[in-house]
Amino acid sequence: MEGTLATTNGRVNRVLDTIWSYREKYGLFAQYGDVFLVVTPGGLYMANASPAVIHQIATRRSEWVKPIEHYSVVEHFGPNVVTTEGSTWRDHRKVSSAGFNERSNAVVWKESIRQAGEMVKAWGKREGNSKHSMWVGDVYPDAATTSLHIISQSGFGVKLLWPGEEQKDGEAVEGYDKFSSHEPMAGHTMTFKESMHTMLRDFIWMGVFSKTTLEKLPFKRTKKVWEGYSNLNIYLHELYDLKKNAIAKGLAEKDALDLMAPLIIASAPLPSTPNTPNPFPSIGQPEILGNAFIFLFAGHETTANSLTFLLILLALNLPAQRHLQRTLSTILSSLPPNPSDWPYPSTFNKLSNSYLGACINEQLRLIPSVVMIPKRSITPQTLVLDDGRVFKVPKGTFQHFCAPSVHRNPHAWPHRNSSQRSPGRANDLDDFVPERWMLSDPTYHPPTSSSSSNRTANPTAAPTKNPETPTPSDLDPDHSTTLFHPAPGAFIPFSDGPRACLGRRFAMVELVALAAALLKDYSVELDTREWASEGAVEAMDTGARAKVYGMAVERGWRVLEGELGGLVTLQCVGRKIGVRVCRKGGERFE
Repeated sequence: MEGTLATTNGRVNRVLDTIWSYREKYGLFAQYGDVFLVVTPGGLYMANASPAVIHQIATRRSEWVKPIEHYSVVEHFGPNVVTTEGSTWRDHRKVSSAGFNERSNAVVWKESIRQAGEMVKAWGKREGNSKHSMWVGDVYPDAATTSLHIISQSGFGVKLLWPGEEQKDGEAVEGYDKFSSHEPMAGHTMTFKESMHTMLRDFIWMGVFSKTTLEKLPFKRTKKVWEGYSNLNIYLHELYDLKKNAIAKGLAEKDALDLMAPLIIASAPLPSTPNTPNPFPSIGQPEILGNAFIFLFAGHETTANSLTFLLILLALNLPAQRHLQRTLSTILSSLPPNPSDWPYPSTFNKLSNSYLGACINEQLRLIPSVVMIPKRSITPQTLVLDDGRVFKVPKGTFQHFCAPSVHRNPHAWPHRNSSQRSPGRANDLDDFVPERWMLSDPTYHPPTSSSSSNRTANPTAAPTKNPETPTPSDLDPDHSTTLFHPAPGAFIPFSDGPRACLGRRFAMVELVALAAALLKDYSVELDTREWASEGAVEAMDTGARAKVYGMAVERGWRVLEGELGGLVTLQCVGRKIGVRVCRKGGERFE
């Protein structure tokens, strides 16, 4: 083993919280090695930032299992693909994967473009804003609304509306009006969207108290959580009944625009074959509702975080944003001017393998939504480090894939000295540098370097086929020749191996569409009003403006590096990073 942490020197407390690897970055691994053990009275803990060891563990699914007891907090609507293991998990995975296909991704593409436009409209209508200049104090709530609308429409056929938006004639589907309503309908005290937001924001309380206890607690916050849970539980049952009835009448397609239908179909024999044994006995109504919630949760939370941090990072690095906008102008110049007419998948493939794909990948590298990915060994294990050394760990070893740390491992990533914030630092792996992903950039990828290591799976491409991770047959993998492909285990924003995220293609389609539709016509700058008023900035010369913007940039990085938190995903839990969104040509800073 490369090293250990001793409890006597006071350092063990640095690995005790849920996001320590983001706070520490690669620092502890630089000191102790890419894999180190913490010896505790409760057993061995292994911290892991080695691409080779991560990939070995991830692909040994039957030997390194998910500690599902840690995920009970997301099982209150029923067991699901996240909270199960073994043959039960295989059933969930096989059935659920049917809904993640290119026909559904085409709907995601179209709906993401529409929602980008609706989000901008909502910003422009707020007090003090116009359609040309919009102050956004906190991007996340609107990004969360946008991503919730997308997963609801694309994954469940439920159209959610922005404040002031109404259903157009012919859009309403019988039985679904209660989900789109701005007011609670019969049998509910919250709207569907309000109950979803409540549960997604405060679901952790469901892990602190039992349902029986939570229902009886007198506190305002816990009462609101119980109300959100109760309403969402009813909504999910109502949605289940609607889908089941539609399937029974032959009105639903199991593989398009519906993540719930394949589960319902798998849960019972079709009426035409009543004597056929159920091939998936572990899938029943509780499992269907449990997966519906986890799809809504995962499809909402992680994408909202990624979009938020992407816009902030582009505001922190204006040269990268200008480069991206030039790239978008070039790629989109031959396409219809209205984003809703951009064809899928050809436009997605071009954009995801361009500088836009590099920007998204770099955001996911710096601030992955899920920081720590746990596994536990159920047998003694022999593992091989990146340098070829072999070590063994006993049965019962608990370990984390430390995503922010392996994403900054200098042995796995192209890097150079930092030129952005602290010139002369050992490397720039803490900086937002999309160029490190571009194989055409000679600084990071000299022409003499071997390209063989750059031919692993592109994270923006379709998932690699695997017997335990089935992918739709109509989905052909993209083989990018333009973007850097890290070694297996080095880039894990969607985890790695058979248990990697089912919705990674869904998420990438969504992010690419949202970013392209927004940044095609708009720029994002940091809010500098803390240091100078709008009028004062207007009167400044270029040098004075740069000084003011530099102060905003410095503060923004302090927040990103030292003030993010969260129990499940990384978020700005304290100070927010405000931005100004403006029409291209209306920028105030260079």
